[in-house]
Parts: sequence; structure tokens; C-alpha cells
Amino acid sequence: MLFDAKRNALYARAIRELVTPDSVVLDLGAGMGLHGLLAAAAGARHVYLVEPEPVLHAAAEVARANGLAGRITLLQDRIEDVRLPQPVDLIVSVFTGNLLFSEDLLPSLFHARDHWLKPGGRLLPDRAELHLAPLHAPELHAEHVARWSEPVMDLDYGSARRFAANELLWLPRNELTGTQQLAEGVVLADVDLASASHADCKGAAACRIVQPGLCHGLLAWIRIRLLDDWLSTDPATDVHWRPVLMPLDPPLPLEQGEDLHIALERPAWGDWTWSARARAGSRRHSTFLSSSETLADLRRLAPSSRPGLGQEGEQSLRILQGLQQGLSNREIADALAADGTDAAQALVRVQAVARKYGRRG
Repeated sequence: MLFDAKRNALYARAIRELVTPDSVVLDLGAGMGLHGLLAAAAGARHVYLVEPEPVLHAAAEVARANGLAGRITLLQDRIEDVRLPQPVDLIVSVFTGNLLFSEDLLPSLFHARDHWLKPGGRLLPDRAELHLAPLHAPELHAEHVARWSEPVMDLDYGSARRFAANELLWLPRNELTGTQQLAEGVVLADVDLASASHADCKGAAACRIVQPGLCHGLLAWIRIRLLDDWLSTDPATDVHWRPVLMPLDPPLPLEQGEDLHIALERPAWGDWTWSARARAGSRRHSTFLSSSETLADLRRLAPSSRPGLGQEGEQSLRILQGLQQGLSNREIADALAADGTDAAQALVRVQAVARKYGRRG
């Protein structure tokens, strides 16, 4: 992301246009701090870099190296757990990447907006769209889906084809060379980031087929608005965010001039479901069906289930209780080792829980 020249140029242009000497800026999910540092370099009065991962400390070094440290405050935490000293005029984020909804980052963006953005403040980006188009891609379908119907060492793995047909394919752009869109893309989700209150995706649209052929899947990409510029992740745009192929299996024959009806749905923190309907028939897929979980596994996840804790869960609970009591990592690990857990393994386990759930500071 740091070396995505096209994306960074559009962000930088928008930041320079919006930032004034009075601006207070929040770089949300700052990573190595590029956008926040650009805001500081553009003359912002103060910039808050919020990032839960330790990579934020690298941003601090970059700020010092570039003479910007005096106007930068680094907060290593989730935005939901942060208290900023003051509201901000501008929130810059990359929380629309990876198909807008896939990483479930939008709720954090909405939280930051609702709690810390001044009335009349701005967001970058402030709008996002998700597009779909029918794609003719016989080689990709053969490689990622149909090949499961071929014997492997004289063994029939055909039953696994249904799992592959329900997975999202995050493909490098060069693998899309030679594929063909059978229609113009249509918008399945249009999110006003300045006012949206939920992060559910649910949309339907129809597209007119301009090129007849077999449809092997639905190609998905997003566009985000940075002031007057729109940044797209479509196959023709060289950015680090990738377009996604949602397979159709078996492929769906389409005729020139007919309408293909497409639907897409993903509840927040849920599974993607996509469908296509044309004269030749209909297809429906879901990432829920890409898992080989058993019925017993699913029953354990049911809202009415009372699964209790397994051995690993019991150990995690003991570690959390030890952290709550103020015990040291070593003391907790020694207690686990006394009950038969390997001492070195116990300490690693405690450290992992402490890293994820321990109090920061």
C-alpha cells in the first residue's frame, strides 16, 4: 500500500486541498502513517495517527526523520478504545479496501466519524461504490473450479468442486488478461460514508448483455471518491487493491441483448452470497458453502447452542483470569506448566493472549 503511486497521488492531492493551518486530522488505521504525515507536511495544525498494530512505531521514526514529530500524536489502539484530546476536521482512512465490506472496517470508520468528526468536517474518501459485471473467463474457471472434477492420482475429488465454486477469487490483474466482460458493470452498493449507519451489503441490478458467451463468474471491484477524483480497483487500474471474481458453476450461457439479473448480499461480519439469473437459468453461490464444516460444527455455532469450553478454551480463560488478577506472564505460565503444559509452550501461549487482550501502556 505504501508504494501504490496512483492511490497515494490521489489521496495526497485531496489532502493538500482540504488541509489548512487550523486543521486537526485523524489518520484512521494509519499503518506507517503516510496519509497523516502528508497532512502534517501540508500544514495541518495537528495529526492523530490511530493504529492498533506495532507498525505505528515505524511511523514515529518517519515523522522524526522528516521533522514532523512535533505535530503528530501516535495512538496505538483500536479507534473504539481511543479518546482523542479534541475533535477533528478531517478523517483520512483506507477502510474501503478489499471489496469495501470484506474486512468489516466500515463500522470503525462510522464510529470515528460519529465520535470525533466536527460538524461540517470531511472524510477521505467520502463515498464508495461496489460494481459487478459478468465475465467470460474459461481459463480461470478451469483452473480454479472445474479442475476439481479431474482425477488426482487416480482419485476422484469431484465432491470438492462445490467448495471451490463458492469461494471468492482474489486474483492478480495479470491473471485477468484474456478475459472478457459481457456487459458494462452495474452498481450493487453505493455507500455515502458521511451518513451511512450500517455496514450491510444488499443490492440487485440488471445489466444488458453486449457480448454473447458463457459467463464464468461475476467480476467485482470498487470505486472510492477523493474530492473530485474517483479511484477504481477495476482490472484496468494499476492499484494494490484487487478486483474479485465470484464464480458461477456451471457457467451460465448469455445472449446478446438479454438482461442479466444480479444480486449480491453480505451482512456485516457475515458471508457473501451472489446470484445471477438469465434466460438460460439461474445460479446462486455463497462463501458459507465454501467451508467443509460438519453439521455438528454448525450446531455448535447456533444461537441456542451451549457449547461450553474445550481444553484450549479453559486454558485461555485461566490466562485471562491471571491477567485480570495482575499476575505476571511468567507467573501465569508457571501455573499452566504445573498442570502439565510444556513450560516454553505455556509462556508463548500467555504472551499471545497478553498481546491481544492485555492493557496497553
